[in-house]
Amino acid sequence: MTNDEHGVEELFAQYRAACPELEPSVHFMPDLWRRIDARRGFWFVFQGLARTAAVAAIMVCLLLAALNLRNPGASGVIATYPDALAADHTAERTYYTEAIADTSSSEQAPVAVHE
Repeated sequence: MTNDEHGVEELFAQYRAACPELEPSVHFMPDLWRRIDARRGFWFVFQGLARTAAVAAIMVCLLLAALNLRNPGASGVIATYPDALAADHTAERTYYTEAIADTSSSEQAPVAVHE
């Protein structure tokens, strides 16, 4: 035996002494999982919740992107913000329509409409 082989055998002997062999028993796996669960704490739960929240946020973003790519003309939705403002604030839809109506043919003052 050479010195290298003797060193390896000595290393294996030290390893066997440091790590005793476990006898398999009925309680081996439950004990193993109990030890694993004991190491899990707040951060493990937080990581799980963070991953779930990230997946939910990605799904919402994908849903909104898919809804945004639909044809806006087919659903009757006005495409731009100025168009929406112009459509919503026409003279026919305001409360002061009668105040801005042409009253040159009559002498009476416009009457305010209250709802």
